[in-house]
Amino acid sequence: MSLTTVGQAILVGAANGAFYAFLALSFWLIFALTRALNLAHGEFVVLGGYLGYAAGRAWGVPLPLAVPLAAIALVPLGLVWRALIARVREPIELNSLVLTFGLSLLLQNLMLAAWSADYRLIASEAAAPASPLALGIPPGRAGAAAVALGTILGLHLLLVRTRVGAALRATSRDAETAALMGVNVDRVSTASFAAAAAIAGAGGVLFGVFHYLHPAAGVELTLLAITLAILAGTWRGPGPLPGLLFGGLAIGLAESLVLAWAGPRWRELVVAALLLGVLLVRGGGEDPRRRAP
Repeated sequence: MSLTTVGQAILVGAANGAFYAFLALSFWLIFALTRALNLAHGEFVVLGGYLGYAAGRAWGVPLPLAVPLAAIALVPLGLVWRALIARVREPIELNSLVLTFGLSLLLQNLMLAAWSADYRLIASEAAAPASPLALGIPPGRAGAAAVALGTILGLHLLLVRTRVGAALRATSRDAETAALMGVNVDRVSTASFAAAAAIAGAGGVLFGVFHYLHPAAGVELTLLAITLAILAGTWRGPGPLPGLLFGGLAIGLAESLVLAWAGPRWRELVVAALLLGVLLVRGGGEDPRRRAP
């Protein structure tokens, strides 16, 4: 590979990695708050993409407006999700897997009935090829990476600099103690689930610009989110969200360099090897709930 190819692969990989972290953000947020593992996470993202696709096809809604519309539209689903999780008994991790597996199948079949199994793509100028001045990064991917970085940075500052963030951190560590200290745990939990669903909806629209939407597309996104949550748990630096971003960048760079060097057939193998290597070096990682929110 030439140095130019390597440089472009690094830039594209970094942009993809930041967006991967954004797509996994809602999964990580709820896992850190409740210990619930959401196997329907990918379906939330894909549903947001379908809503953005439908808004554009039916009403001509432009992409910049479709993103917040999809985010708002998924908030009620986030509240339903919270109501379901509130009924789950210990062990939360195991029982939430069973619950959200059923929710995943339900959402897949609803999307299949509404949009069929055809592959769909959100048509947008954002998917146009990169200009020479963009150093090989399509403008849409650069924009998606900017949105991802801005969202992650904003949430990080919220968690570490504000009273709302302090309440969220306290609730994630010990909800009963937080309630005794005056934190409205129900309000914090409701806001967190609503925000997580909104992030998934917004990410789904951006995902649908660069990747085909189909009812089963969420499976890969859920696996990606689980992988990034594990990588985030190995982070030893300050704050939790930089660890999630670190995991996204590591996967994005590994994918991009392998694609440039050996082609797509080695991509999944390299990502799996990366995850296994990090776990071996870090001794299995940590529970993300200990690091945040």
